[in-house]
Amino acid sequence: MPTSEEVVGREPSGRRELSLPALVAWIALAGACGAVLRLVLVQLSDEQFMRFPWITLLVNLTGSAGLGVLFGFSYAWPGLPRWTLPVVGTGFLGSFTTFSSVILAGASVQQPDIFAQMASTQVVPPEIWEAGAYLVISMIFCTAAAAAGIAVGRAMFGYSGDRARTQEGDRS
Repeated sequence: MPTSEEVVGREPSGRRELSLPALVAWIALAGACGAVLRLVLVQLSDEQFMRFPWITLLVNLTGSAGLGVLFGFSYAWPGLPRWTLPVVGTGFLGSFTTFSSVILAGASVQQPDIFAQMASTQVVPPEIWEAGAYLVISMIFCTAAAAAGIAVGRAMFGYSGDRARTQEGDRS
């Protein structure tokens, strides 16, 4: 029988947890990867020449859905390592889908030369209605993508609300 000191630092499955410094390092590395992937996708698309930030919207929709799938997956599969949500969710997907990009796209209406100041190329700033539409579309559809992702993530392991109700009934 292991002592309590031997059990500390282990997950119920027997796998070792990451130490806090290791977890922070993995989150930072995953965050760097997510940010670089986002940058590459935006740079390859020439989004600065578009009036509507389609690529930023696509990245945010994809990342929101991915985060939803990851969350639903982790809820339905208790054996998933505990470091997965912070590293993949907060680190990679959090930097891949940054709200600062949404704000930057919206701020370009109030300061049309903001992109030109950041880049040496000619930029097509959006009109006020385009920026407003983008912000509303982002909020509604990214939330819907996350909710759909949660449903898909739970369905991947056959999770249903019946199991949760059964477990709650067992506790009573």
